[in-house]
This record gives sequence, C-alpha cells and structure tokens, in this order.
Amino acid sequence: MKGTISFAEIMSLANFLKRYEGGFIEKNYQSDVGVSFKFRKSGIDSIYLHFVDNKYLFLSQENEIDGKKNLIPMENAPIAKVRQLGTDRVLMVDGPQSLVIELMGGGNVYILQDGLIAYSKKPGKRGGKILRVGDRYESPQYIDLSSPQFDFKGAIDTSTSDPIRTLAVRLGLSKYAEEIDCSLEHSFKSNSDVMENIEKVKEIVYKIFTSAEEGKLYTYEDEFYVWKSKCRTEEPEVLTLEDGLKKMYEIGESEGNSKLEAMKRNVEKMTAEMDKLRATGEFIMNHFSEMDHLLKKGKKVDSEKYQVDYDRETISFLQDGMNIELKMNRTAGENADDYFGMSKRIKDKLSRVKLEPEKVQKRAELKKVKRVFTNYRWFISGDGNFVIAGKDAESNDSVVKKYLGEKDLYFHADIHGAPSVVMKVSKEPSEKGIEEAASFAWCMSKAWNSKFGNGSVFYVTKSQVSKTPESGEYLARGAWIIRGKKNYITHLNLELAVGFQKYENRDYIVAAPISSISGKKVIIVPGEGKEDVVKEISEFLEVEKESVYPALPPGTWAVRERVSS
Repeated sequence: MKGTISFAEIMSLANFLKRYEGGFIEKNYQSDVGVSFKFRKSGIDSIYLHFVDNKYLFLSQENEIDGKKNLIPMENAPIAKVRQLGTDRVLMVDGPQSLVIELMGGGNVYILQDGLIAYSKKPGKRGGKILRVGDRYESPQYIDLSSPQFDFKGAIDTSTSDPIRTLAVRLGLSKYAEEIDCSLEHSFKSNSDVMENIEKVKEIVYKIFTSAEEGKLYTYEDEFYVWKSKCRTEEPEVLTLEDGLKKMYEIGESEGNSKLEAMKRNVEKMTAEMDKLRATGEFIMNHFSEMDHLLKKGKKVDSEKYQVDYDRETISFLQDGMNIELKMNRTAGENADDYFGMSKRIKDKLSRVKLEPEKVQKRAELKKVKRVFTNYRWFISGDGNFVIAGKDAESNDSVVKKYLGEKDLYFHADIHGAPSVVMKVSKEPSEKGIEEAASFAWCMSKAWNSKFGNGSVFYVTKSQVSKTPESGEYLARGAWIIRGKKNYITHLNLELAVGFQKYENRDYIVAAPISSISGKKVIIVPGEGKEDVVKEISEFLEVEKESVYPALPPGTWAVRERVSS
C-alpha cells in the first residue's frame, strides 16, 4: 500500500485546519508511535491532528495516540495562521509558539518559540548542519509552484532525468507527475515534450490546487488523490479529507503488521542460517586434523566422497546433514574462522532488528463508538427532540449561540455550576420530554458530584434569553440573562442511564434520563467510583472505555443496575 501523502494532500489539510485560526492548540499527546495535537476553537467541534510513524498525517474527533499528555512544550497555544511551506510537504501552524511538521527526510516535528527551536522530535539536518533545541529554525529548501516567480522552464530544462521523474522531483509533483502525463494522453517522451506543453502543465497543476481545496479524497486500493485519478480506470471511493486520511493510515498500519510478520519469518530464516554456519565452523575445528589433511591433498581427493570445483577452488562434501564447503587456498583454521565470522555477522544484524512484542489477546473485542458534538453532552428525548448541553463556560456560550432557535427551549438548573441546555424542538414537546430535558440539566450540573437530590430546573423560550446585563451588572463568561416568567420542573432525582441512541442512523453512547434509552443500558447514580465504573460499563455495553468517559456527568459514579434489554 503506497498511500503516500503528497504536497496536494498537505495543501488540503492546511486548508481544512485554517478554520481553527483564532483558536488554540489546546494540548498534545506523545507515544512511541507518534504525536497528536488537539485543535480547539469556540463554535466548532475540536479535532485531533495525528502524525504517526513519521509518515501518516490524519484527523479524528477522538485522540488516537495512547501516550503521555503535554510532554511537548505546547499547551493552549494561540493559532494565528495555518499554512503549507510553499507547495512542499511541510505543514506549519504559526503563533507565539509555532508547530512545524515535516514529512521529508524521515519526518520531524518542531515547536518554535520566537523562531528558536524549543522542541524537536529528533535533531534536524540542513545541508550538513545539525539543528538542535535552542538553535534558530531553518526551513528546508522547498518548491513553491504557486509563486509567480517559480521558474517552471528552468527547473525542467536543467534536468537529465526522464520527464515523469523530472515532474515528480524538480516540480515536487510526486505521484501527480503521472497524473499530468495521463491527463495529456501520455504525450511526454522527453523533457522537450514537457517544455512544449509547459502552459498545459501549469494549467493542470492549478486544477490540482483547486481540487485540494474541496476537502475530498478519491481513494483507490493502493493510493489516494485530491481528484479523480486520470490514470486509473476503476471507480474510486470518494471520502471526506478526515475519513480518507484515516482510512489510508489504517490500511497502511494493517500492511505494517503484515510486514512485521514477514520480518519475523525472515528472522527465523536468518537464525537458522546463523546456527548452521556456527555448527559448520565447530565441525571443522572438532575434525581439525582430518580437514587439514583434506586441504593438503587438494585436487587428489576421493571424487566419490568429495566434490571439487576447479573454477572456485573449493572442496565440498555432505556430513551429518551439513553441506560443508572448504576453500582450498585457506587453512582449516581459516575456513573455520570464515564460518564463525559469517555467523557473527548475521548475529549482529539480528541484534539490530526490532520486533514489537506480541500483544496480549483481550478477553473480548470492544467496539470503538465514534463521537459527535464532542464539545457538548447530548441525548434525544422520548418525544424525539434533540437535547444538547454545554460542558464549560465556553461551550455554555456556544451551545446557546449555535443551537438555540426561535422554536427551541432553554433549560437551566437552579444551582451554581449548571450547564446551559437547549432542546431543539422539531416535534411538539410532551410533558415527559420536557421532564427528561430538565432531569438531564440537573444531572449534568454540579448537583451530581455534590449528591443534591430533589432538584429544580427552569425552562424558557429563546426570546427570554439574553447576553445583555442591566446597567452596572457584570455577566460572567458562559452565563446568560433570563427575563420574564420561568417554568419550573421540580423533585428531580440524580439518576441516568448509559446506553445507545441513534443520531443520523449511527449509534452513539450517551448518558441520558432512563426513560429515553431503550434496550441494553446501565443505570448510574452518584458514587465514589471512576475507572472501575467506566470499565464495568464498557464491558457490559461492549464498547471501549474512551467511548464512555465523555458521555458521563461530571464527578464520580456508581452502577445501580444493569439492564440487558
């Protein structure tokens, strides 16, 4: 599986991440396989950018790196600009602290502070010079096809390579070099043909730029492109940039496992060869006098037992299952040393081979459930209305600004430290549905951790919710002014069910009022548990723990009951 990330996919990725300009790189994770950075901006869902095995770049709603948090010195770093370095394979996120991800030269990650290297995954190399922490960052030499100053003709005219390689290397087009050739019906027989068609080449390059901005990937069995391939005859699967990059990573990772198996088989062969060579050397030493006499006789040996190769000047014979070959121009001791030396060279090679340890088979495969509305908590009420709540001051602001429409209802618990909750009214809400939304608002407040029962929640319409305080009043971030009559729901208990609900035909894990979740579920109440409770829920619902954590109310929990159906 090639799945190579070229300049065009980097261009598409940079264009996607531009939406986070004005936001933050909130945190990072690092492990042996790679790094991930969480991009966050008010009003849009957060996203994780992953750089794995120094060659895969992909996006996901959830963190895919099981590593340590914030080892890299970049936390809550403002994002001023996201860009690509020219049209090369370098992604840059500029700000007071800058993130640089280079895919060439074996891949690297830098964090810059005022242009100086504050962190690098490994020392960088620039024309024989080593870049280390504390040095000023020097960008690699790069190609910028989008620059009006780029000399297309000059880059091609000085090349002595074939036309496809010239386009791939001199213009940095990599896999799109063949795409351009196919677009022009394979008209490139020499670089002169490229020169004659240079304006058409430019035109196609700019079409690639335009396709990259669309945020789609056309995926084939062994490669992907930002447009429908001009060389392929089969129909591609068209995916979003997020899904396409993730798919290519997963396929590449799967192939990596296959390569690992092949490497293991190769190690077994090398080990067997190493043992055979050592055993041959030991046989010669154990029969030193006999071997020495045989070599002295040279070509006058018994032709039935020994085979003489006059061109190679060797004597061969079969002994105890070993095919032993002696060089006639060497002594018995020197022949033995040769075999021991070959055995040692294989041993040295094996010492440099690193194989991942076998993973322990889990008792049961746990399903990873995707998340949606990652900055919020949500559920669907029994009457079919979508209910969504903020998680913190920032999302309490955004949930109202983004989701509260004219027909919708706003809920808030009568306690300090409660989220803003919005019911999106697509169907006439029933009394039961309103009670469920109120119960959700109460359970997702600080009442849960404080174990305050018998709660009270009010709800109002959009026209009663304002961000404008009275003169002389101060309005904290995440807070809203409520004017007019409030409708109260009282005597609310602290209990929720954790289970599956469908949103847009896909199952998600939610924590919601018991009556709103049908089928298999776990009933939770305030308690003292955390990791053990999440483990119990995940195993009962057969999902990964990472799918459960984000749905739960703030605080600690206890399992009251498990319901099978």
